[in-house]
Amino acid sequence: MKILFIAAGFLPYTFSENLCNGKLVYALKEAGYEVDVISREDPGEVYGDCSWHAPWLPLKDTTYTIKYALGNKVERLLDTVVSGLRLGIFPPVGGVRWARRAYEKAIELHRKRHYDYVLTRSPNDLSHAVGYHFSRKTGVKWIANWNDPADPIWPEPYKHNYSSYMQSRIEVRTEKWLMGASINTFPSEQLMAHFKSFFPCLNNKQTKVIPHIGMPESIMPHVVNSSGQHEKLRLCHSGNLSKERDPELLFKAMRELIDDSFEAMQLDIMGRANDYVADLVQKYELSKFVKFVGSYPYEEALHMMGTYDVLVLIEAVMEKGIFFPSKLTDYAQLRKPILAISPIKGFAHDIISANGGGISVDNTDCLSIKAGIKKLYMSWCSGMLKEEYNSEKLYHNFSENKIISLYREMLQ
Repeated sequence: MKILFIAAGFLPYTFSENLCNGKLVYALKEAGYEVDVISREDPGEVYGDCSWHAPWLPLKDTTYTIKYALGNKVERLLDTVVSGLRLGIFPPVGGVRWARRAYEKAIELHRKRHYDYVLTRSPNDLSHAVGYHFSRKTGVKWIANWNDPADPIWPEPYKHNYSSYMQSRIEVRTEKWLMGASINTFPSEQLMAHFKSFFPCLNNKQTKVIPHIGMPESIMPHVVNSSGQHEKLRLCHSGNLSKERDPELLFKAMRELIDDSFEAMQLDIMGRANDYVADLVQKYELSKFVKFVGSYPYEEALHMMGTYDVLVLIEAVMEKGIFFPSKLTDYAQLRKPILAISPIKGFAHDIISANGGGISVDNTDCLSIKAGIKKLYMSWCSGMLKEEYNSEKLYHNFSENKIISLYREMLQ
């Protein structure tokens, strides 16, 4: 079976969403599918360099990264207008020049390859514009995957503040794409329900929940998991923190526990230091207990995370936790206990409650966070941390075999 995979974010640019896409394509190829990828250059934040390297080299020759000259101001304006009109996106938005070229490349490849399916993926809604027009032109079945909310339905604190006119225009075209797809897929029930609350038309469409996939086991780096008892309970948060993913209540809880003589703990933040988080470390006098350890290439980061006792997830305060944080698959695949500081109504809380693998605590309640850390601390003291909070069952939900079986079922 031949699949055309269109994603605005892909390897070799190793950012979180791009890695999700890369892992999936690698696993599909291992399962016997022929997959070609159309993507774009990613000027944003990445983990490591932006060149092809192991273990992703088998994807290089079938990945078509669309590149084009920036052009002068007049050329850019003309190109943007023409591209927007070609794809029915008006007023045109950033990225539409790539989308038009991706569509043209897709048609060119299809004439040679005759695809059975086209899959479009985040992190950019414009991938779905390409899938919509490609499917209408060729009749190829189209599967649209939405790993995040569509542009017009992001919740606080991430909501886009569009004008009422732009909001209306974006809602109309988003609904068009949703209705044009053969199947719409989502990584969680919570995100699918969020879409359906804004677009009730989805209740009459075929939808499917397919979680993020873990690293294919054949290329999963050999990770030396920590063995024996460290002198301290070692926690790690992988990724940058910010005012949205706010660590203040975590720091406050740590400070109170330390004052209560629970001192044998250390939190490392694997990411870029910023003034906001650094100021909080000083505010709660945690410089001896919280360290910034820097950013690392993805595979090296996995090695490092394997040496910690507990891996920490911090989510933004939201009424409902609709996001599936991709780092959750890494944490679970490392079989590490997880401290999820998340909305009490949401994906992370529900899946950990159902499968174990850690503790989910209310990200609006310092006492809840404090109690969660204390449970992990006492389990660590007893030497039972790995046994009591092992994430093997949790990882099964994201394993390569599980996810590929869901795709195989859908594609058949």
